[in-house]
Amino acid sequence: MHLLKEPVNVSAVFRCFKGHSKKQMGWEHKRIEPRGIERKNGEHLSIAEIRRSYPQRKGGNIQVHFVVRTKDDRYFHLVYESQKMLWILLYEFEEQMLFDEMEVEVRVNWNSRSDT
Repeated sequence: MHLLKEPVNVSAVFRCFKGHSKKQMGWEHKRIEPRGIERKNGEHLSIAEIRRSYPQRKGGNIQVHFVVRTKDDRYFHLVYESQKMLWILLYEFEEQMLFDEMEVEVRVNWNSRSDT
């Protein structure tokens, strides 16, 4: 597992209502569907599958965590920070680590004047 903690640009769909084609349990955090990631180094990652998603409350804030598989079979832990409306690419890891459960604490420090 490689810790990245990298702010990224994400192309995502934000839904207002459930689609008729899918049954979705725990609907609230599944309203967000990341589709692609742009890293600061210019690398573009196309998301092939969302393996897992879950919300995590931090005081009055909600962070939504995603474990995603890219089209080139790489695995990442991606976090949407709702209060600051930021995306963080937290980890890149091997597929076998998907089955290891762990709690992840994320603290976002963001300065709107910085280039990050």
